[in-house]
Amino acid sequence: MRSRLTSVVALLLLATLAHAAKQVTIGQVEQMLSADRGLSDDVVSGQLAGLTLTERVTAERFAAWQALFPGARSQHMLLILADESAFHPLPASELSPDPPPSLTAENKIFDAALEYANRTIHNLPNFLAVRQTLHFQTNQDSLDAVMGQARYEAGFAKQDAGSTCELVGLDLAPLAFTGQFSAPVTYRDGEELLNGRAAAPAMPGFTTSGEFGPILAIVLGDARQSSIVWGYWQRRGDTRLAVFRYRVPAAKSHYAVDVGILQSRPAYHGEIAVDPGSGSIFRISIVSDPAKLFEPASAIVIEYGPTILGSRAYMVPLHGVALGRIPVPPGVRTGSTTVVPVQNYLNDVTFAHYRLFRADARILSDEESRQLRDKTPAPAASAPQPQ
Repeated sequence: MRSRLTSVVALLLLATLAHAAKQVTIGQVEQMLSADRGLSDDVVSGQLAGLTLTERVTAERFAAWQALFPGARSQHMLLILADESAFHPLPASELSPDPPPSLTAENKIFDAALEYANRTIHNLPNFLAVRQTLHFQTNQDSLDAVMGQARYEAGFAKQDAGSTCELVGLDLAPLAFTGQFSAPVTYRDGEELLNGRAAAPAMPGFTTSGEFGPILAIVLGDARQSSIVWGYWQRRGDTRLAVFRYRVPAAKSHYAVDVGILQSRPAYHGEIAVDPGSGSIFRISIVSDPAKLFEPASAIVIEYGPTILGSRAYMVPLHGVALGRIPVPPGVRTGSTTVVPVQNYLNDVTFAHYRLFRADARILSDEESRQLRDKTPAPAASAPQPQ
C-alpha cells in the first residue's frame, strides 16, 4: 500500500491536528444542531468551525446531520468534523457488551481475515469505478495570520524571558474547501489504474492507492509479524464486527509514504474491523508514527461494503478519509527563535459507479465477415485538407 504526497502536501499527526480546537462529544454537537434548526448557513457553519469531536461519527449519524443542514458551508464543516473523528473511539452506544472471544477464537477470526485479504486481489474481477474526492487544506490567509501571530508572541517571549523560545506545531489555522475532483479508476488483473496508468497523484494535494486489495494484504501481513491485540465488538446493524488493534514498527513496515523524491516506510498502527463469520474486512485504519518531530505524518481509513458486479456481490471500497500534516519548510526564524507552522490536509473520498470492465470478441466465418462488410456503409468523401 502506498500513500503518495506531492511537493506541496503531506499526511497527518493525530495528536496535534486539532491542537487549538474545542473538544466536544457527539451529544454536545447534536444539542447544538438541534438549537440551530432554521438558522442561516453562515451562522451554523460558524458555530461548527473550531470544534473537534472526541468520539467517532458513524455514517448513519453523519447522513442525518447533513439532511438537516443542506447549506454548502454547513455541509463542509460537518464533513470535516466527521472525517477528523474517523480515528477516535466509537461512542459506547455503538459497542457490543458481549465478552471478548477466547484466544483460540481470536486467532481463528484473524486467520480468516488474513486469508480473505490474500484472496481478495485474485478474486476481484476487472471493473471500472469513479473516485470522487473532496479536498480541504489549511487556508493560506489563516496560515499567514498564524505565522504572524507566532512571530509576535515569539518576540515577546524572547524579550520577557531573556532566552530563546521554540514554537512548533502551530496548526491553528482552519481547513478550507479547495475543490472537488473526479477520476475514473480501472481495476485490471489485480492492478489499480488511474486514467489507464498505474495509480498516482492526479490532483493538487495528496492521494492514496491500494484500496482495492493490496492495502489489506500488506497491513495484515505486517500486523501478523508485529503486534495484534483484541479491541472490541462493534455493532453493525443486526450483526457485530470483531475489531483488532495492531502496531507495526518501522523495521517491519511495508507502508510507503512519498514526499517529493523522498520515500519512507514509517512505523504505523490502527484498527481492523472483521466479520467473524466470513473474515471479510469492513474497515481498516492506518496511522503513521513519525520518528522525528518535524516528519510528515499520515492517517488513512477505508470502509468497505458489498456491491453487485455482474451477477455476484463483491466487497469493494466505498468511502475513505485521508488526513495529513506537514511542517511548512523552511520555517520562519525570529532571531534565534524558530517558528514552524504546520500545514494540514484532508481528503474525503467516495468510490462509486462500479461496473464490470469487459471486452467481447467473436470469431467470424468467411460468410459472416462478407455479410458484415456488405452492411457497412462506405465512408463519405471529404474535402482535401489544407497543407
